[in-house]
Amino acid sequence: MENKQYLSYNGNIIEEDDLKIGINNRAFQYGDGIFETMHASGNKVQFFYEHIERLIRSMKVLKMEVPVRFTIDTMGLQQEISKLLNKNKLFKGARVRMSVFRQSGGFYAPQTNETEYTIQCSALSSYKYDFNTKGIFVDVYDEITKPINYLSRIKLISSTLFVMAGIYKTENQLDECLLINTKGNIVEGISSNIFIVKENTILTPSLREGCLAGIMRQKTIEIAKKMNFSVQDEAIVQINDLMAADEIFFTNAINGIQWVLGFKQRRYYNKVSNLLSDTLNQMCFPEQFSSSLINSSLQNYKSA
Repeated sequence: MENKQYLSYNGNIIEEDDLKIGINNRAFQYGDGIFETMHASGNKVQFFYEHIERLIRSMKVLKMEVPVRFTIDTMGLQQEISKLLNKNKLFKGARVRMSVFRQSGGFYAPQTNETEYTIQCSALSSYKYDFNTKGIFVDVYDEITKPINYLSRIKLISSTLFVMAGIYKTENQLDECLLINTKGNIVEGISSNIFIVKENTILTPSLREGCLAGIMRQKTIEIAKKMNFSVQDEAIVQINDLMAADEIFFTNAINGIQWVLGFKQRRYYNKVSNLLSDTLNQMCFPEQFSSSLINSSLQNYKSA
């Protein structure tokens, strides 16, 4: 007998099969919504406040009314997620997705800016950010380009570009695809921000290039700067930069940091990405990861 799955709908935890959303739901009709994907370990969501702050900023950009629960009662929202994780018996690693959409009514022009939300969760294989011991292979998806505007930084429910890139990835037996913007520059992966390493410099595409303002992107930048790497987070990245790089890695809220082994005929190391991943885990899970081990790894990297 399958275990029942539960979700939260506007603060009420119900069985997933009991969710009743009408055909006029604006997320379905117009893709009129946004979402956040978060990593949880036990009942703790990593970088919870950063995710909620980004969600609120995105709602304001889309002229959605922000519920009081998202601004004043954030502790209650955390408790809601914790209760949902426990209800689903997810006591280790879990993916938490929070979707917000405008209430039904109207055609393109909505009748109201009031919102509803759902929270879903599913199991992950590990409580921490597992660094991939097997490097991934990537290539460029260029059939559709990503526009550069103020919506480019937001996680919109309407995600046709990323769906098409995902189909291309599957058809070509790739692990990930690189997306390009309307200028032809590399902007991000399907579900991740991209970083490249050249000697002691770490580069990532500028937000002004149209990439998602990823939470893990920002945390990786902060960690790298504290470790005295030279970080260029306003970079313009082109294919030639990928070919000349020492390393390429992706970041997102679920996987943390994932290194790229191959792009076309080029192959890459993983010294910096591995080090950053260890440091990220030590920051998030200090009881399991020794800071002395991280310092030793850093010294070994510097002396290499």
